[in-house]
Amino acid sequence: MEFGDDKMLYLRDTWKESNMICDVTPLNPSSNGVWPSPNFTDPNINVHFWDHAFPHLQLIFLVISFLWQFLHFFLRRLGMIRFTSHMLTGVLLSKSFINENTAARRFFASEDYKEIVFSLVSACSYMMFWFLMGVKMDMGLIRTSGRKAITIGLSSVLLSILVCSVIFFGNLKDVGNKRSDNTLSSLEAVVVYSIQCLSSFPVVGNLLFELRLQNSELGRLAISAAVISDFSTSVLSSSLIFMKELKDEQTRLGSMFIGDVIAGNRPLMRAAVAVLFVCVAIYVFRPLMFYIIRKTPSGRPVRPIYLAIIIVMVSGSAVLANWCKQSIFMGPFILGLAVPHGPPLGSAIVQKFESAIFGTFLPFFVASSSSEIDIWALLNWSALNGIIYIMVTSFVVKFILTTLPALFYGMPMEDCFAISLIMSFKGIFELGAYALAFQRGSVRPETFTVACLYITLNSAIVPPILRYLYDPSRMYAGYEKRNVQHLKPNSELRILSCIYRTDDINPMINLLEAICPSREAPVAAYVLHLLELVGQANPIFISHKLQTCKTEETSFSNNVVLSFEKFHKDLFGSVFVSTFTAVSMPDTMHGDVCMLALNNTTSLILLPFHQSWSADGSALISDSNMIRNLNQSVLQVAPCSVGIFVYRSSYGRRNINDTVLNMSSYKVCMIFIGGKDDREAVTLATRMSRDPRINLTVVRMTTVDDKVKEISEWDKMLDDEHLREMKSNASVDVFYTEKAILDATETPGVMKSLASEFDMFVVGRGKGRKSVYTDGLEEWSEFKELGVIGDLLASHDINSQASVLVIQQQQLMI
Repeated sequence: MEFGDDKMLYLRDTWKESNMICDVTPLNPSSNGVWPSPNFTDPNINVHFWDHAFPHLQLIFLVISFLWQFLHFFLRRLGMIRFTSHMLTGVLLSKSFINENTAARRFFASEDYKEIVFSLVSACSYMMFWFLMGVKMDMGLIRTSGRKAITIGLSSVLLSILVCSVIFFGNLKDVGNKRSDNTLSSLEAVVVYSIQCLSSFPVVGNLLFELRLQNSELGRLAISAAVISDFSTSVLSSSLIFMKELKDEQTRLGSMFIGDVIAGNRPLMRAAVAVLFVCVAIYVFRPLMFYIIRKTPSGRPVRPIYLAIIIVMVSGSAVLANWCKQSIFMGPFILGLAVPHGPPLGSAIVQKFESAIFGTFLPFFVASSSSEIDIWALLNWSALNGIIYIMVTSFVVKFILTTLPALFYGMPMEDCFAISLIMSFKGIFELGAYALAFQRGSVRPETFTVACLYITLNSAIVPPILRYLYDPSRMYAGYEKRNVQHLKPNSELRILSCIYRTDDINPMINLLEAICPSREAPVAAYVLHLLELVGQANPIFISHKLQTCKTEETSFSNNVVLSFEKFHKDLFGSVFVSTFTAVSMPDTMHGDVCMLALNNTTSLILLPFHQSWSADGSALISDSNMIRNLNQSVLQVAPCSVGIFVYRSSYGRRNINDTVLNMSSYKVCMIFIGGKDDREAVTLATRMSRDPRINLTVVRMTTVDDKVKEISEWDKMLDDEHLREMKSNASVDVFYTEKAILDATETPGVMKSLASEFDMFVVGRGKGRKSVYTDGLEEWSEFKELGVIGDLLASHDINSQASVLVIQQQQLMI
């Protein structure tokens, strides 16, 4: 052994006895402390604590974590995401700023046995990232992906690769200098534009999670399109790998087929194992996950032993994917997709591992993958213009072929540009693909450097532009019509009913029953019990169908669950009930409401009014400003129509079930002024009139002055046509009448005269409506969320004892 050989100092602890050098076997990855006593008088011989694998690794983690956190502290104020800080950290620790043959370079890019440890940690980091992204994704989006998502996904990737191939073989085959040894090869160009045209599902999903757009209509469309493109490219690449393996081993599909399968480590065997693994993930692993959910009591955390078993299975899936000649992330990603997203299991996995993976291990992977970046080598590289030309061309082609399908389906121009930028975003998948290509010699160091710099620039520019193009306040708004008016006749009506207080349970059940559910026209009720987050750090969202509650345990939502289960049994076959509980901060509760409505494609959200009264109606017992703010927030960003229910039937008036006892009818009045909100309200009221216990009266306000222009001519035509269809509908019995007034000063008197005649009023909110019947009354409204007419009917001045349902139709983006 030669003491001057520095590499030997990293191998093991050493000490000297007389003339003998003794070694420690096996290798000791941990040191004996920060300040161990020296064993040799020669300082070059002693082994310091950073010469061991684990302390060395910990120091690198510390440096990388400090650097990216420091950079992100400033960059996040510019709208950039964490991945940009990771990439810049990798650039700072690469050859571009740390020269070869220096102590710092040897520290961050070890060439001895510790390189195996670093590579293993990087691989595990990459593997866990893909697993977590799979857990976060909702594969239910695939089933609901329409032609729009399929067209955008296929056009953005497959068609982009096809067009780039034509352009390449037509114009870019001889990019660079033909006389130079640095001329780009065809393989290198194909690898570059193929990776540039990809849209990775986890990369797109991580971008949307960072921007908090994953539950928006645009985010759902982008995720669905990315899944379609990822699935198609995965099938294509797996098929190409399989064909290459067959060609390399000269396997014949004739008489050799059976022998090939029996042989074991052959392409057909690996393909069969890959297919078997997917089937096991779907039909064995996923049911096991639901078994764990059923075994987890409501509101309780998942047992740690379950999480440990899942991580072991994830590691095994990575080994299996590598044996099948696939990328190591494919196995963990498939298992991640098989885990039900959201609470309790998916949320527990994300909560336990996300901080460590995204905060420590993922930056380490990015930094280690970027260690070969050398910006100074590009200064004299003759093929630089050619590789930039390929990258820019690929981006332009992909951007155009994503924008055109979106425009074809009628999306707004800003949203078309936004989804094109999302699908063109580059992240960790592209970095890993370029690193793998560089490792296998498919691309040169200079090409790898340009690719990494492009990924860094792309990740720095795209998120701020997206924040500018797509307003987060519109994240729940929709492009498709999700309201009562445009439902098909006798189709299922999906309603999200919100419960704030225990007193809201019976009024909401009575209202759902008044909507007249039947076997021919059923109602799907999604019931959300909203609770304020107190005494804990993380919000909770519970689906009571996925978890089982033990009888000895108590829950704030038990009354809600049991009451609506009874309602479901009483109207079995006509009503379908799903109950949820959301515990969150008041400022974000509207997000839970809108997310649940968006995920279940509801047509109507029903919200209780923020005030409630005593049994005799003489005293106001509840007036929650928090609930009022929540209702206003839902009205602003709801993805469907919204109804606010002012319930007063607890005093002076009957419930709908009381009509059976005294053989009378439940009197409902719909006051029609005009506009889309009123058309939505009269549609819902017409549906209610199908119940023989309900007597519906539609009162249309008219003016005696023909010179007064009520509303726009187009709205007036739509109003007339809608009322004409209602009156000609033979399946409903509606009494139609008109009330003529001169101006808005007579409107309160009309409301007061009607107040004592009916049990319930259904009115449109009339947001932004200018009408002669309400002109000037807006300034006197106490509750703007109810509209002018709803505020009049709920006012104590009129002294009405009837309930009021105020309807706002869905606010479409187009």
